[in-house]
Amino acid sequence: MESDGDSATDREDSLTRVPAKRKRYKQKFREEWLLNKEYSDWLRKDSRDLSKAVCNVCNTSFSAEISVIKRHKEGTKHVNNLKRCSASTSKKQQSIVSVFKSMPTNEKQLVKTSEIKLAAFVAEHKVSHNVMNHLADLLPKLFPDSQIAKDIRLKRTKVQAVINNCIGETEKENLISDLKSQMFSILIDESTDIAVVKTVAVVVRYFDPMIGKVITRFWNLIQLFDEKTTDHVANAEKLINIFNTVIGSFQKYEIPTENIIGFGSDGCNTMMGCNNSVSS
Repeated sequence: MESDGDSATDREDSLTRVPAKRKRYKQKFREEWLLNKEYSDWLRKDSRDLSKAVCNVCNTSFSAEISVIKRHKEGTKHVNNLKRCSASTSKKQQSIVSVFKSMPTNEKQLVKTSEIKLAAFVAEHKVSHNVMNHLADLLPKLFPDSQIAKDIRLKRTKVQAVINNCIGETEKENLISDLKSQMFSILIDESTDIAVVKTVAVVVRYFDPMIGKVITRFWNLIQLFDEKTTDHVANAEKLINIFNTVIGSFQKYEIPTENIIGFGSDGCNTMMGCNNSVSS
């Protein structure tokens, strides 16, 4: 049985014991706040402390909590500084935002240029076109202050159309212009695609003075036989057909055949035989 002295001591300890302080949760800066027009002109995150926000107008730092941000926005100091900043800006020069708003045509052109460059990036690095379904939605979140990023509409179907009908056609025109003025060699190879259709891939190789080196460019993929043809034997008539089809692909664009100075292929008799071959 406990004594009265021990009971008194326990009661005294319970009265003097200080409860432990709860650890306060620190709110991190949220990028979604920058999408709000009330904050996007003056609010930014503190690069040194993710739990802090910075006011560009007042040049002050405070906790990244929405209640604190609202109180700062409504404060007298912030309101006065914002008025002085707006007045001085309007007197000195137009803001970059107002410049773009006054030139809608130029803004549309910048959006188109951005879409073409993105499509070229996808084509050059062999990126899956399905990636654009997600990247197009991600760009406005990465660049909330950019109207161009918000106006980009480039997903899988459109990026494929831009590559085929815009970038591809332009590259074809540039290649035709080069072949009209430069000597070049032809490299061809036969293939059969998944639909069992025989084709000939044609590649050209020439010196490009713009970059100062010899380059290899894809020219065309030619279907040798139409769907009605059943006889695919490599006789003399068929070899002449291959020759005429390849040469005709250059004559179609008025490229002088005199500029062709070399021919390359695999070593089969059909292509490189001394008699009745494509090379002969």
